[in-house]
Amino acid sequence: MAVATIIFVPLDVWAEDDKQWNELKVWKESTDNKIPVLIIRDAKVSETQVDIVEDAINSKEKNSGRTLFLGWNEGIKEISESYGVNVPTLEIQHKLDRTEAITIFLRDKPSQNNFNGYTNLFYDKNGKIQRALVTIYNTDDLNKSELESIIRHEIGHALGLGHTNVENDLMQPKINMNYNAISLFDLQALALIY
Repeated sequence: MAVATIIFVPLDVWAEDDKQWNELKVWKESTDNKIPVLIIRDAKVSETQVDIVEDAINSKEKNSGRTLFLGWNEGIKEISESYGVNVPTLEIQHKLDRTEAITIFLRDKPSQNNFNGYTNLFYDKNGKIQRALVTIYNTDDLNKSELESIIRHEIGHALGLGHTNVENDLMQPKINMNYNAISLFDLQALALIY
């Protein structure tokens, strides 16, 4: 039987250096503590790419060594339980029944600004995230590892994380394809704002 040990840094100790993040935002509260996610694609984008995006949300797999998560929901559940917070999980849907959602658009065209991915956040009157639009460009030109890195990073923004100045982290301003997993550092930031 395998035993995993996770060591969490208390939030008050971790949060002392607030210069590690350029921005942290919280989602508008929902009754079910879930954020609906709709994935749409251009006709030329393959279904395989949609599967990769779904895995970035729902994978239960962890990287060996440091505790790194490959799916946002698994990390969110673990950090919520460990810190006694209610970070909303992501729920993939095939049609949306409310506007408070994350829409992921997989494009077959390039960005005019030469971005691989971009996230637009929309806020309610209280400054809480109400919806997010994540756009991934040239999706079919990206290999599996590139798409995983970009979509995990952009979902981080959609959840409320800004960029960090911490080296070798998923949420650095420029994505490093060698550091494409969700870290405890990223998850602790979510725990801090929820």
